[in-house]
This record gives sequence, structure tokens and C-alpha cells, in this order.
Amino acid sequence: MPAPSKFTLFHEIFILDAYLQKELDESKKESITQKLIDDLLVALRMDPLGELRIFPAADLRAPGWSFLIPITTSHISGHYFVSPGRLPHIRMDVYSCASVNWRKVIDIANSHLALEKWRGTFIDRQIGVDGSERLMWDVHGEADQVTNERKLFMPHDHAAPVREEQIATVSV
Repeated sequence: MPAPSKFTLFHEIFILDAYLQKELDESKKESITQKLIDDLLVALRMDPLGELRIFPAADLRAPGWSFLIPITTSHISGHYFVSPGRLPHIRMDVYSCASVNWRKVIDIANSHLALEKWRGTFIDRQIGVDGSERLMWDVHGEADQVTNERKLFMPHDHAAPVREEQIATVSV
């Protein structure tokens, strides 16, 4: 019997809020969503725990659909919708106990959905019982390009100030 491999829990989440360059074809929502999820699972080395569920919008003032797939390390969820007079939106959460590479999420989302402007928040959800800070990254971009990246340090001591470190700012 092979020795069990070492397993480290990371508790990471990437939250993506993006405008899309154009509306998605709602008649193809199953294939669009399935291809997006399949590529995310492969790139992030995650496995499905259950089937991908797709739900049509309940409020037709913002037509679109929601989706959810449980994975062995947590879940991927999202909501695509169109608001009259605005670019279509995607709101997506990729949460895992394995490491989440948010740059890969951006690349894959852009290749499937044609991102316009977007904003993301990556959170390393460690509890920090040892007094360590919780790390968060606030990132902005357009298409597959990161235009601004800030690392935020959330102290374990709630009285301590939040620290911020500018990682990169790129003009596009």
C-alpha cells in the first residue's frame, strides 16, 4: 500500500466581478458554463464532487443564469446577468481548500467570456491563531491583463491597522 501523500489545507477564495465585452448566448448557457468549469477544474487541479447545476434567472429584469458545482475541496459558483443599458456581468467565486491560482482564473474566464473591466479579491482564509495576519489581494484589470494589484494585510489583532502594499500598477 503506498504511503499517503502530505495534504495541506489552504482555504483560499477568489472573487471575480467583471463586465463582459458582449452578451452571452443564453441558448448555449449549458455548454458555455460547462466548458468554463471544465477548464477551471483542469487548470486548478480540482475534481467535481457533484454535478454542475445551472439555474435560470428568476428576475427577468436582469436575465441570465446562476451556476454551482461542488468540488472535492469546496465549490465554484457564479451568476451571469444582463442589466438594461449596461455591459453584461459575471460574478464568480472560486473557493477551495487547495491552492487557488487567481491569475489562471482570470485567463480562463477571459478566454471563455471575453472580460472587459474586472475586479477581483483573493483571500487566504487562514484563521491566524498564531497571531499572523490574514492576507488579501485586491486586483483590477481588463481582459487578461492585471492593471493594479495591492496586497492587504489584515491583522489578527482587530485594533491594529490594516497594512497595504502596492504590488503593481500598469497603465493600459
